[in-house]
Amino acid sequence: MRGLSADERAALIRDAFSVSGGFLALEVDASWHPGSVEPTESCVVLADLDSLDASAGLDAEGAKAIRDLLEIGHVSGQPLPAPVEVGSVRFRVAPADEFGPAMSYLVTDGTETLLEATVPVPHDDLLPALVAVHSERGAAGLTSLDVLAARFGLATALTRLGREHAAVA
Repeated sequence: MRGLSADERAALIRDAFSVSGGFLALEVDASWHPGSVEPTESCVVLADLDSLDASAGLDAEGAKAIRDLLEIGHVSGQPLPAPVEVGSVRFRVAPADEFGPAMSYLVTDGTETLLEATVPVPHDDLLPALVAVHSERGAAGLTSLDVLAARFGLATALTRLGREHAAVA
């Protein structure tokens, strides 16, 4: 990135595979796929950069603009919702640790993980629904939802849980 202007770097950040917490993953070469007809995940090269790498060589104003831009998280253009805390329970969304555009929803209570699910991008923001499950059913509701999400996916699990709740009410 050292040879690029602040504007060129900003464009790369906006188009990056993912940006989260001051780090970005750039797709360097998605066309490299020897020996196969269709590209697979082994054909994509991602470069991970932090805010220091991304702003190196810029003047103070340009470096600040790049660092600020790196705080606006997204995966394949879909914004990451801001973390939510309700008492000791923390709801967080980050780029998934897998190939492909996906987000990881993580709900923790201190050191205990209540829910962890990966959702492909694009999708509707599911964080408000997770907070609602917590407010209606507490930690037990989130751990039950985690089991359903492992089986059906998080969006479907939330829909099923909503239908169950409506049928009981």
